[in-house]
Order: sequence, then C-alpha cells, then structure tokens
Amino acid sequence: MLKRFVHISYIICSLLLMFVLLLTVTQLKNDVLEVRPYTGYKILTAYSVHTVEDSSAPVGIRTEYLFHFNDLPENGKTLLFHTKHQNVEVYVNGSCIYRLAPNEDNLFGETPGNDWNTIPVYASDTGADFKIDIIPVYESSLDIEPTFYFGSVLSIWVDLIGKNIITFVLSLVAVFLGILFSLLVFTNYRHSKINKSLLMMGIFSLNIGIWKIADIDATGLLFPHSIALAYLPYFTLFLVCIPFILYVKELFTNKENIFWYLPCFLSIFVILVSVILQLTHVADFRQVLWMNHTVMGSIVVLILLMIIYEIKTAGLHGQLKTTIFGMGCCLIGLIADLMIYYTSHGTSATLLGMLGFTVYISVLGIKSFREARRLMAIGMQAKHFKQMAYHDQLTGLYNRAAYAEYISHSNFNPEDHIVVMLDLNNLKRCNDTQGHEMGDRYITNSATLIEQVFGTVGKCYRMGGDEFCVLLNKISLRECAARVKRLHEEVSRHNQEHPTNFTIQIACGYEAYNKDIDYDLNDTLRRADKMIYHEKFAMKQAHVTPRIDT
Repeated sequence: MLKRFVHISYIICSLLLMFVLLLTVTQLKNDVLEVRPYTGYKILTAYSVHTVEDSSAPVGIRTEYLFHFNDLPENGKTLLFHTKHQNVEVYVNGSCIYRLAPNEDNLFGETPGNDWNTIPVYASDTGADFKIDIIPVYESSLDIEPTFYFGSVLSIWVDLIGKNIITFVLSLVAVFLGILFSLLVFTNYRHSKINKSLLMMGIFSLNIGIWKIADIDATGLLFPHSIALAYLPYFTLFLVCIPFILYVKELFTNKENIFWYLPCFLSIFVILVSVILQLTHVADFRQVLWMNHTVMGSIVVLILLMIIYEIKTAGLHGQLKTTIFGMGCCLIGLIADLMIYYTSHGTSATLLGMLGFTVYISVLGIKSFREARRLMAIGMQAKHFKQMAYHDQLTGLYNRAAYAEYISHSNFNPEDHIVVMLDLNNLKRCNDTQGHEMGDRYITNSATLIEQVFGTVGKCYRMGGDEFCVLLNKISLRECAARVKRLHEEVSRHNQEHPTNFTIQIACGYEAYNKDIDYDLNDTLRRADKMIYHEKFAMKQAHVTPRIDT
C-alpha cells in the first residue's frame, strides 16, 4: 500500500514539476536590451573591480567591473561573460547599452537564471570607459565573480566543452543507460522474472544525466537567456530521490520495512513546499535547495543503517557486496559534490559523484542485460512449449487442448458459434495400403485445405486421428454452407491436380448452437458429428450433396 502511494505521489510531483517547467518556458522571460550588432572577435583582458552598496539592489550590493579599451581594430571585439542568478547592466561612457533582468510580468521567480552575456566592442570605442554592473539576486551569489572572455562564441563554446568533456560524456552515458533500463523493463514488463525496479534506476539515471547536462555552462550558450534551463537542474534534482530509494530497497531482504518510505514522504513534502514557495514569490528553488540536500542526507543515513542491519540479519551476501560497492562510489562522490557546492557558493562541483554513479550503473547495466538475455531465452523456450502444448505437431492446427481451453474461457459465448465437424474418409485404408508416410501426407493436405477455406472466419482444430473441428464465430448458417461447398470444390480441384496421391475425401457436418437443446457447445459438436454420417453415406454412393441451410 505504501509503495503504491509513493508511486502515485511521485507521478503527481513529476507532473507538477513538468507543469512549472512548462510555465518557465512559455511564461517567463528576461528583459534584454542589445543595441549593437555583432562584429569580429579577439581576446583582450583588463579591468578593475569595485563593490558598491545599493539599497535598490535585491541584496543591497552591486559589483562594478570597469574596462578601458585602447587601440581597438577596425573589426571590433566581443566581450562574453557568464552570470549565475545575477542581473547585469553595461554602460559605455555612462550610456546603458545592455541590460539583463527578469521581466516584471513573470508569474514567479526573481532570477534571470544562468546567462551568457555578449557585449560587442567597436573600433569607435577606443578610449571609452565600459562599466559592467553585476547585481546578485541571492546572497549566495554575492561572491560569484564572472570570468570575462574575448573571442567568438563558437571558440568559447568549444573551449568550455573541452573543459567539461568528461562531465558531458558521463552525463550522456547516464541518459543513455536511463533510457535503456526503462525500455528493458517496458519491453519485458509482463515477464514475471524481470527486475521491474530497474525502471526506478532508469528514471534516476535519466534525471541525473539531464541535471548535469543542463548545469554545464556550455549548454547555456546553446539556449541564451533561457530561464527554463536555469530551473531544469532543480527539477531533476527534486525527482532523483524517490526512484533511487525505491530501487535500492529492492536490493535488501527487508525491502518492505516502513523506514524505506520515510525519505520518500520527506521528498514529496519538499517538492510540494518548494513549488508553493516558488509560485507564491516567497522563495526561489535555489534558496530552498538545502531542503532537497537534507533529503539526500537522510537517504545516506538510512542506507548505512540498512546495510548494518542486513549484515546482522542476512550476512554479507554477494548482492549486498555489489550494493555496498555501488553505494560507496555514489556516496563518496555525493558528499564531495555537496561540500564543493556549498564552499564555492554553487559555482563548482567535482566529477567524483558523476563518475561513481556512472561506474555503478554501468555494472548494473552489464548485469541487467545478461539477465535480459537469459530471460529472452526462457521466453523463447516458453513460447515454443506453449506452441507444442496447444498445436498439433503434424498439421500445425490447434489441438484438442486448445479447443477445451477456448470454450472454457470466461468470455466465451456459445450462442455466437457454429460447429463444423470434418472426418477424413479412408485414412486407415491409406495407411494400410500405401504406408503411414502417405497417410501423414493425406492428413496434412486435408488440414491445409480446411485452413485455407475456414481459417479466415474461424478457428481450426485437429481433434485427433482423422477428425477435425472448426468453430465459426458470428457468421450465418448460409455462409457456413457456402464455405462447406467451397471446401468440396477445393478437395475436387486438389485431387485433379494430384492424381497420383491418395484421393482425399472429407465428410462435413455442421450445426449452430441451440440453447433449447444444447447444454453446452459439446452437445452442438455431437449433433454436427452425427451429420457427418449422412455425407459419408453419400460419398460412398459417389455423389456428394452438401447440406445447404436457407
């Protein structure tokens, strides 16, 4: 019950965060003033810094960066710098040429997000004074000093990708494995032995990968001034805790212990509170991120306690060793990342967390696909056994067991059916005079003709020996009679085309279910079987007159 509640709550929280993200994409925007077209690019660095108190600023402080350009070339230059939750104003000789701030009409949020700011510098600006005001939105952004670049956007993007290439590749691996785990579960979901908790690991992996990709500075160059991109890492971090704990608990013998669900409830509470605070302008996601980190800390403590309990109750078994190794890799990296995050005010992180996690899910991936291959082999074998259980091995038609299962199904309605019974004349004489190989050919050729005529409108069964049965569903007796007549025609044509084979003769009898005289469909079958003898007598007289109901 608790597991179902957590699953439903997680889905609701995911949809809620997706809705908020949709709002950021469609409703939030920055006011960006850019009055200069882009020209050439070249590297140039030199500036001074001053901190100024400003009561109109969100946190009462702004930082001024002063540039003075001399001897600029004719094609000009471009200054680029990245800001995190900071408003920006750029002045040239006291005139504002660039401004970045959240739009006043935004539904919620006080931050412009993480942005790349591109400032063209003309040849005519030689000797001019440039002042760049960086205005922090949060106190945690006070000590974030941007790095100023001079050069082409493409050059800087390539340089940033090069610096973050390991993180970028690991993130892509996490996204790929997340999709792979999810597809593995969905494509084998009906298989009782598939480890369905891998879906939770897939969701966790997917969120981790998206978080890191969105958090890389180089990604911001592809989506300039996107507030949604700034919020995306928070959304994905909110969504990692529940699938992670739901996956990990399945690795323990006491997986139904109620304590496993405590971090899940805490995570749901944090998500709901964070969204409410964000939408009501009380606090932005960044300001309450510590609550999600608290949830992560509670998960660390819980897992450590559960490992100790597992060792005491079940011993240090193989799966627990793998779990300890994987958790160790993830937890060491997580602790390092959190320490660096808070000491750098959110501007830096290590690769240890991502690396440890990637190693763990790669090991899981190898084990999971080995298991998937084994399950696929079992599935193919089971399918083969089912084929053997419900199909006649000689003709490929359904057998008597399949007939019994079909008419005993809870949804089966006998009133919609017509039973056609068929009997192969002279099969024993064929076996006695021409051998069982010719007898088997007689049976298979007859089965082919029966399937050819009736297979599109009903189910064909070999009941045993020389007896066949067809169940026709929701067709009239007139159409059934037409099909019987066509069968006789096909038999005649086959005998003419294969004169050296033993002559095929198929006697038919058919009856529709009658609730007044039939207890079940087997009674209908017996009535149809009696009708065969009339046709057998006619065939012995060398004159086949199939019955046609009107």
